[in-house]
Amino acid sequence: MTQDRNRTVMIKGKQVNFVFLGSEAKIPFDKVTSVSVIPFTKVGDVVAVRNPRGIDIPGGHVQQGETSIEQVAHREVGEEAYAKMDSVEVVDVIQSDYYGSAPDQLTYMVIMMGEVSELMPFEVNDETTERQIMPTQDFLTAYSGGDRGDMEALLKAAIEKRAMGMGGR
Repeated sequence: MTQDRNRTVMIKGKQVNFVFLGSEAKIPFDKVTSVSVIPFTKVGDVVAVRNPRGIDIPGGHVQQGETSIEQVAHREVGEEAYAKMDSVEVVDVIQSDYYGSAPDQLTYMVIMMGEVSELMPFEVNDETTERQIMPTQDFLTAYSGGDRGDMEALLKAAIEKRAMGMGGR
C-alpha cells in the first residue's frame, strides 16, 4: 500500500484558514496535499460517493511517487467512484495554513473536474460504500462532506467551465 506524501488529519478545535485562489493559481506540486474531483456524466449529473463524511466528491491525499495533480485525480476517481475520465481540469486551488502561515508552511488542495468516460462495476471498499449519480441540485442537497457554501461555489465554477468546454473544446 502506498503512503500519503503529506497527510493532514483534522484535529478537533484546530483553527485552519482556507483561501480560494482560483483555477489559474500556479503552485508547486510538492506543496499540494490533496486533490478532489467533481466528475460529471455526459448529461451533466454528478458522480458522487458515500464516504465516512457522507455524500461527497472523490478525492484524497497525494501519495508518495505521484508526480502530477492529474495523476492523483485519475487515481482517486478510479479508487472511490470506480470511474474513468479522459481528462481533468482545475476548478480551484485552496490554500491552507494547516502547517503554519509562513510562505514555506502553506499547502494546497486542488479541486478538479472532468467528464466520466467509463463507469466500472462499483465495489464497496475501505474508502467508499456507495456511488450515486445525481443531478447537481440533488447532489448539493445531499452533500455532507464539508462546507455546503464552498461546495456550491466550486460546483458552480465547474459547471461554468464545463459549459465553456473543457480545455477549449
